[in-house]
Amino acid sequence: MQHLSRGSPARCAICGATEATAGTFPMVVGVGRVCMADGMRKVKCEGCGNEVNLLTSSKLQGRTLCLSDYMKELEKYRQHLVVSFDEEREAAASILSRALGEAPSGYVLISVRRGRNSTHVWEAEYEKEEVFQMKCS
Repeated sequence: MQHLSRGSPARCAICGATEATAGTFPMVVGVGRVCMADGMRKVKCEGCGNEVNLLTSSKLQGRTLCLSDYMKELEKYRQHLVVSFDEEREAAASILSRALGEAPSGYVLISVRRGRNSTHVWEAEYEKEEVFQMKCS
């Protein structure tokens, strides 16, 4: 949920009402600016089936989702993941084996490198298998 930052009053994406002062209508992802009356309206999450307020939902690819399911769906579309390991807590050799052995499901290990401006943090970079295969073929 975000508030308006520009100077002109917005219109509700559902009922068309105009806000009295600029910045009072919150933004619903995938819907637009909505008045509080429409924002408090109950909608059904197409992921888990729970009823939530429109203000605490988002639309992704035409589906109305609660914030929890929205975040789960967004994770599916992330192409790169970076996992950090601390050399002060474990040896570099075990970091390398853990980075390879504990790769997230559906991802391929691309690199293990020192963290930016660090002398003890290692970063393992993973890429979605589908994206990696497309680049390699």
